[in-house]
Amino acid sequence: MKPLFALWLVITPTLIYTSEVWWSRKPLESQALPPGDRWCRNEVDRFVLANLRAKGLEPSEIAPALALVRRVTYDLTGLPPTPEEVARFEEDYAANPDKAYEALVDRLLASPHYGERFARHWLDVAKYADTCGYDKDKLRPNAWPYRDYVIRSFNEDKPYARFVQEQIAGDVLFPGTEDGILGLGFLASGPWDFIGHVEVPESKIDGKVARNLDRDDMLTNTMNTFCAVTIQCARCHEHKGDPIGHEHYYSLQAVFAAVDKADRPYGIDPETARRRVDLESRIQELEMERKGIEKKVQDEGGEELAETETKIKKLQAAVRPQGKRPEFGYHSGIEKRDDREKWVQVDLGKRVEIKKIVLHACHDDYGGIGSGFGFPKRFKVAASNNADFSKSETLVDQSGEDFPNPGLSPLDYEVVSSARYIRVTATKLAPRTNDFIFALSELEVLDTGGQNQASGSKVTSLDSIEAPVRWRRSNLTDNVWPAAKDNSAASDLAILEKQKATILSKLETPERKARLDASAKELENAKAELEKLPVGKMVYAAATDFKPRGNFKPTGGKPRPIHVLHRGEVLMPKDPALPGTIPLAGQKDWKFNLPESHTEADRRVALAKWITTPDNPLTWRAVSNRIWQWHFEKAIVPTPNDFGGLGQKPTHPELLDWLAMEFRDNGGSFKHLHKIILMSATYRQTSTPSKSRDTAQAKDAQNTLLWKMNRRKLSAEEIRDSILSISGKLDKTMGGEGYYLFALEKTAHSPHYEYHKFDPEDPNSHRRAIYRFIVRSQPNPFMTTLDCADSSQSTPVRNETLTALQALSMLNNKFTLSMARHFAKRLENESSRPCQQIQLAHQLLTGRNANKVELDALLAFATKHGLPNLCRALFSLSEFTYLD
Repeated sequence: MKPLFALWLVITPTLIYTSEVWWSRKPLESQALPPGDRWCRNEVDRFVLANLRAKGLEPSEIAPALALVRRVTYDLTGLPPTPEEVARFEEDYAANPDKAYEALVDRLLASPHYGERFARHWLDVAKYADTCGYDKDKLRPNAWPYRDYVIRSFNEDKPYARFVQEQIAGDVLFPGTEDGILGLGFLASGPWDFIGHVEVPESKIDGKVARNLDRDDMLTNTMNTFCAVTIQCARCHEHKGDPIGHEHYYSLQAVFAAVDKADRPYGIDPETARRRVDLESRIQELEMERKGIEKKVQDEGGEELAETETKIKKLQAAVRPQGKRPEFGYHSGIEKRDDREKWVQVDLGKRVEIKKIVLHACHDDYGGIGSGFGFPKRFKVAASNNADFSKSETLVDQSGEDFPNPGLSPLDYEVVSSARYIRVTATKLAPRTNDFIFALSELEVLDTGGQNQASGSKVTSLDSIEAPVRWRRSNLTDNVWPAAKDNSAASDLAILEKQKATILSKLETPERKARLDASAKELENAKAELEKLPVGKMVYAAATDFKPRGNFKPTGGKPRPIHVLHRGEVLMPKDPALPGTIPLAGQKDWKFNLPESHTEADRRVALAKWITTPDNPLTWRAVSNRIWQWHFEKAIVPTPNDFGGLGQKPTHPELLDWLAMEFRDNGGSFKHLHKIILMSATYRQTSTPSKSRDTAQAKDAQNTLLWKMNRRKLSAEEIRDSILSISGKLDKTMGGEGYYLFALEKTAHSPHYEYHKFDPEDPNSHRRAIYRFIVRSQPNPFMTTLDCADSSQSTPVRNETLTALQALSMLNNKFTLSMARHFAKRLENESSRPCQQIQLAHQLLTGRNANKVELDALLAFATKHGLPNLCRALFSLSEFTYLD
């Protein structure tokens, strides 16, 4: 078998390339309508009827009113119709079926829940999730605006061409619009390797591989979603089923050569956004430059500096604090920059003749932080008789240059003043790991008699973390502070610290000092300008400018060099790849005709326009096929992401082309095509025909020709939303950040998503399932059991299974147990009579009244096991979880 398979791999491309043009790449052509009869409601039915009769089959009768109202309500909103809606429709339908049905369709298409329903379909294909995937699976807290953009786009019935263009090049084609940025969340919706991008530089092999795979994700998502082309098959070799070569694949990689996935602002004008990115990048460059100079100084200090630092470390153990718990003190709010002023002040209660100010630094054993924790780099001490310091006197000024860490040595300042209030202002904060603070253990204010007038005084501050007992304001004047065990060692340590500072100052050449001063000034100006710029909101999307993270740096719009890779190997580059796409029927020039001086944005614009041109048959066939599938469960082309030679052929090719042209020529309106399909007799057929069933079953057991409607199981989201709705707990609030169905535990390596710790009574989790926070590496167990999509890969068609694990989950999951109790409470609130409670429960779940046999059985069960247990069992009714 192996030699035959190898031979097939060799000859297949040749056979495909030399055969006639494949059906999906042929131009769209107007289709002559087949003849119809009285059964036909519109053009869709004529195509379906022609195929049926060609096989000697006839369509089924129209479904009953109850089946129709449940079917179309779930299809368009993903929610169950209420008993009142069912009763009203059945009454209207009895009087005028067509009018009542059309009114129902129009009402549901106008519902805001329509967008939520069809956005879920779209996000399945786009691989949307709220985490990055791979081994660290970091959170994406700003992914959700793209999800909301998709919902809103469906509700607004946004023209499909615009919808596509926004998701590939919206920032260029529609500058100044929020949707032009939000749509780019599509390109960033797939997985992303944190280690390969942030922890590994692009120059290393793993860094090259990570970025190669990231571009592959973008172009694969684009071509699979919009054109139903499996372009990824050509990454390592010529495509084995389509006339797509190695070069075509890498020409599409070149389109995304400058693009990465990152948070980017929206809701502000493009110029401001660019300036913010430029300033953030420059600030990081200046800070790196300063660290580089300081390291060079350290390195040049040689043996003398190393010996001094060794002595300092030995002495630090001898000056560990005694007496007070060392962490007690005042602690300011936390800042991301060190130039934010913080102040803390004491009210002495009256005007005092002041002779001395004493400052005591904090000590914290946690993580080896040690003495001097939070002591400011630069500071001032001022006195005033006004609490707001509108008039004040500076007593101590250490704001001109950085002050060395005092450790546990008290700082004594002889002063002469008469005041009620003393304020310590930090003008340059102390660094922590990734942020900056101001902390002080004790402030002593000694009068002429040597008494500490600050002891027990009231403390106020600009801000405080107020974390009793460790860090409350009152700690500043409790007359207790950390002191060294060995005062002589503390004195020696202070001398060594000054000695170290002297050594370093000698190494600071005039050139270095001038550069540091200039850098500090530029850094100060850049931070000040950045502070004044509007922040905007953030979305995780395709970006070329963003705040660097480790080795993950923006391209600034400069495309990376892309080469055709031999067998997809990053270490085996061949010829450079120029931006382009794939050939269609009659196309010879598949490379984009771009000027030599073009930008990366021009590449994405060219691709977006190529996809949305009216002459691109792949685009319009692919989306029309998806819309059909979203209503019938089975697509006309059963492989919605693959219209190539390795995919399946359409069951109704003429119908597909008619739908594609109808959709394209009517502005790419989803709602227009929805209504045509929903109004057809084909869609309205019963799923349980009473006539000719055996004949049809024998000729077309899979219902490929649609001689009846397909019975379908509710999706995981529909089941969860329906249980919430029926239980009276559904919160229909739309949009915003996703809610957790887990307890989040953050660690240094990666987050832990603890589903077993989640409380289903949390009201935040009672919103629709589309708003839940989706984790790639640890998907929700309950939703996964019910065949939810795997967000790590494009899922154009979900699996539909029936397993014992599903039955056990529906019976025993914490969520269903919780909702069963709420369902029972709802029933008890609506009626005190058991028979009426059970009838209402049955109506809410199935849309109809229980018959006498059913009612007696359910009543007996409730009497024996209780109403909550009955509600729990009713959630597993097939009539609830399946649509006829």
